[in-house]
Amino acid sequence: MAPIIVVGIEDSFRAQDAVALAGDLARAAEAEVLAVNAFRFDDRPSQHYNLAQREPLREAAEETLEQLCEPLSDLPVRRLAVADPSPARALIRAAEAADADLIVVGSSHGDFTGRVTPGSTGRRLLKAAPCPVALAPQGHRMRPHLAWGRVTVGFDGSAGSEAALAAAAAVAEATGRSLRAVRVFEPMPGFLRVMPVAQDAEEEQLHGALAVVPDAEAAFVEGDPAIELAREAEIADLLVIGSRTGGPPRCVSLGEVGEQLLHSAGCPTLIVPNGEAAPLQRLFAECGKVLIESSV
Repeated sequence: MAPIIVVGIEDSFRAQDAVALAGDLARAAEAEVLAVNAFRFDDRPSQHYNLAQREPLREAAEETLEQLCEPLSDLPVRRLAVADPSPARALIRAAEAADADLIVVGSSHGDFTGRVTPGSTGRRLLKAAPCPVALAPQGHRMRPHLAWGRVTVGFDGSAGSEAALAAAAAVAEATGRSLRAVRVFEPMPGFLRVMPVAQDAEEEQLHGALAVVPDAEAAFVEGDPAIELAREAEIADLLVIGSRTGGPPRCVSLGEVGEQLLHSAGCPTLIVPNGEAAPLQRLFAECGKVLIESSV
């Protein structure tokens, strides 16, 4: 069974951004794409939706799916129009039913910043998605995709960051890109005597984690984690982060640093769920090194 990437579709530029990112990753993973468009209709009689509107809405959704999936014509694509007023719920249900490996969505269509900015759908996914979630930054469709040759992962020694490292390593190997693992040491005022010891311990932990990841680059920097990782994202093709410690099992859940990054990262950002040691293992298990073609 081929791995599956779910992508959220609607008639918008942010959906085009999501399609561009989903296509890049699907080509690298030799995966099938499940394109989902949720049209605003509720089939439950108790919700009193006008039944006469259902068919026109479904037809419009299917037409949008056809149009926006054109850039994926070289890939196996399934199109699914779903009656659901909540796009996030529709994406989660589709991902669960298909046993999907990844969900890809675009950023908010509010003020343009060229960065990752979750909209309402992205926000809901980042609280309950059953598999990794990747967000495309605003305008991703218009820029050369994956042009820097680097996958960057944030590492802080937690179980979530170890899962993120495993996922980033899988993406880097599949796409023929370098892997850079970044650990940010945050100085603690008032603890000057113990800081060198703590810094050495964290640096040693980073190098220990990378001992089983061939050709990975270790970067140990000092500063604010959210600020430093956002800087790293400026010269990365993909930023990978883990879910917060203590979040719901097998669900994506952002911590404080992740929350800040999802308003400042300038490259696609992928968040892995809790409780999975190798969250993208199936997605990239069978493919060799495939360079993702740049597109404009």
